[in-house]
Amino acid sequence: MFRHEARDIVRASVNASEADSVIFVGTGTTGAVHKLILALALTMPPVVFVDTFAHHSLLLPWREVGAKIVRVPETVEGTLDVSFLEEKLKEYAENKERLLIGCFTAASNITGILLNNVEITVLLHSYGALAFWDFASAAPYISVDMNPVIPGIKQGLAYKDAIFISPHKFIGGPETPGVLVAKKKLFVNRVPSGCGGGSVFFVSRKDHRYLQEIEMREEGGTPSIVGAVRCGLVFQLKAAIDQEFLSSKEEKLCRKMWSAWQDVPNLVVLGNRNVRRLPIVSFLIRHPESGLFLHHNFVCALLNDIYGIQARGGCACAGPYAQDLLGIDENLATRYEELLAENSQLDRTHLRRYLEHSDREVLRPGFVRLNLAFYMPEALVDFVLEAVRQVAFNGWKLLPQYNFNPETGEWKHSMHQVFKDRRWLGSVSYKEGKFVYRVLERESERPSTAGSWQDVLNDASLIFEGATKAAHRAQLADQSLMFDAEAAELRWFLLPSEAKQLLEGTQVTLKDSPFAPPKSGMHKHLEVKQQCVSSRQVSSKSPCVQNEPLSSRQFRWHAPPRNIFKPFLKAVNEFNMIADGDRVLVCLSGGKDSLSLLHTLHQYQFYLRKKGKSFDLGAVTVDPGSSLYDPSPLKKYLQLLGVPYFYEEQCIVEQASALPECTSICSFCSRMKRGRIYACARREGYNVLALGQHLDDLAESFLMTVFHNGRLRTMKANYKVREGDLRVTRPFVYVREKNLRKFAEEKKLPVIAENCPACFEAPKERHRVKQLLAAQEILFPKLYASLKSAMHPLMAINRTGIESALHRNGFSLHDSDSE
Repeated sequence: MFRHEARDIVRASVNASEADSVIFVGTGTTGAVHKLILALALTMPPVVFVDTFAHHSLLLPWREVGAKIVRVPETVEGTLDVSFLEEKLKEYAENKERLLIGCFTAASNITGILLNNVEITVLLHSYGALAFWDFASAAPYISVDMNPVIPGIKQGLAYKDAIFISPHKFIGGPETPGVLVAKKKLFVNRVPSGCGGGSVFFVSRKDHRYLQEIEMREEGGTPSIVGAVRCGLVFQLKAAIDQEFLSSKEEKLCRKMWSAWQDVPNLVVLGNRNVRRLPIVSFLIRHPESGLFLHHNFVCALLNDIYGIQARGGCACAGPYAQDLLGIDENLATRYEELLAENSQLDRTHLRRYLEHSDREVLRPGFVRLNLAFYMPEALVDFVLEAVRQVAFNGWKLLPQYNFNPETGEWKHSMHQVFKDRRWLGSVSYKEGKFVYRVLERESERPSTAGSWQDVLNDASLIFEGATKAAHRAQLADQSLMFDAEAAELRWFLLPSEAKQLLEGTQVTLKDSPFAPPKSGMHKHLEVKQQCVSSRQVSSKSPCVQNEPLSSRQFRWHAPPRNIFKPFLKAVNEFNMIADGDRVLVCLSGGKDSLSLLHTLHQYQFYLRKKGKSFDLGAVTVDPGSSLYDPSPLKKYLQLLGVPYFYEEQCIVEQASALPECTSICSFCSRMKRGRIYACARREGYNVLALGQHLDDLAESFLMTVFHNGRLRTMKANYKVREGDLRVTRPFVYVREKNLRKFAEEKKLPVIAENCPACFEAPKERHRVKQLLAAQEILFPKLYASLKSAMHPLMAINRTGIESALHRNGFSLHDSDSE
């Protein structure tokens, strides 16, 4: 009885007539749309007019039945272009055989913008089209009238043919079923969409007869009695609230939002604010210096972790409209789809892949969505609006404290990598003959909540004030390395490692976001973007200062920081790399690694003098004769530093191109340069060669040989050549590349760009492995410490040929001892 009464409450609430059926469906608006399409028993694909707001549930079912979709654009103000709709209705009304259907959204679930459902319905009926309306987002807040009375000549045209409602969005609505209210004449199909128990009048051994009453026939199976009763109650609750009060409250909340955020230039509110809308707001936060955005899931994490505010991040299941709002055209959308698509060759069953994504899911564009409810106290509304303001101004400063998962797009604080406070169903026990929930020890030790919302805001201010100091302590990999060229071009958000550099005062070169929300809504977004880009360009710099004469710079030696010199000392001592009286020749390519090694070895000379030891230091460069690699500026630099310098020239690239067969120019060039360096060392009396490869290089070589050669092998830390007269050392085997890069940038070392076409014309396997390691390090921050321990026995080998002796029948694609 309660269920029937609930149906009557819904019927009265939406002003349904005797000609209308009120049907409970199991999956919200999605289930309602599917049920109605099946009921129509279409024999020919219809022409369906949709708005730009259309939710996936409203759009995709029509696509799947082959309907001709006509997408009605927005006006400049952000509402439906009624003139365009009428023009298309006239065009398609000439074909009397095809059914015309208008399927529109009462309120956008992204922006809250409302459409005039009466005006559009009248227009549809004027041209013989059916009027279907999605009230999923609007029904909890506005009047829903299936059969409005409109005085005048259009009085008989204002009725709706069908409405779809999601009662779970109402106050108290969770676990309620969806609601379909539709004209009975639309149920052409006498076979229910869910035929089974409850939908039949009689079933014999050979035949069956369905019920004639639509509301009974279309609700086959065991009904959700509690859900239906709850549905009636939430409609009853809404009816108890004066509609005029509700409308005025919604308008007031919108005005309050715009007033609170009007002085936040980098808060990008989507959609036009000058039209009638609900207080549903979607926004992006732009980093002021770089012009890049903060990732929506990071912003949601901040709102949750600091303020206890739960917001939604993503595209809100309305992808086409989200792309319109973000400024993503069809070509760019296709590029994102191809980038994000999971590899179809993966065995989803045996890999137990629950989610469908690539390892670059974090690049999926999106925004943050908040909803201010009419029943919220004024103080709570002020708290939420101020929280968004604080995050907009200062949220980026907390990026170094957060980790993101590139495969899922999730962001978590570095201290919250596990569910410390989560409750588990497994904690429920029935051993005592009753329901017992076991409280975990850490759950009982939860900190007390703040005394007031203002206390939370004050605590948040303190967190932001300490962000710079916390960023200096954070140990972060260079996260930009995890993105290949295409992914880097499509990256639209600021990385934690980049935020750390900015907080430390390091200037960073950043690309623009590939998209920008169009000029509508709360701010002039394109103008903001131009200002941001200008600021970013002023502060950006390259590690190599190009087109500046060397003589204009002040040259001096630079002491490396602790994070370079300490692991350098550990490696030199552990592997006995440099002895008293050695003559060390640095193999100087002009890259950041070899230049940093030169300065570090010079510092080591001073370090040894205190212990009464010394060694000689020189440098050698081999110029292979490539037009795109010119290390000659190093001559002046080494002269000013006062280091013995040997500049060896040999047209290696030309020699390689003249060979009748050369499978790898890189390998040929590497062998030739190595031979030239050995010859120089012997000629000039040096017994130790120092190479600049670092821990990242060793890890990449290790994985490459495992993947491609079936060997456990990497670069050696200290070994003798076959002749026994030279030792090759790699003092940076324990040093991270990111630290060398930072040192080179801060000290403005004259890095020489190496743009050899043989090396960089095609994507390299080493770069791919570098991205793989960068992605894994984000998930496992201690990754390189583990790899160092695993590789230690391999890098400790001090003679050449040992690996080959163990793998006589092996074939090496990658020489891990190549220079």
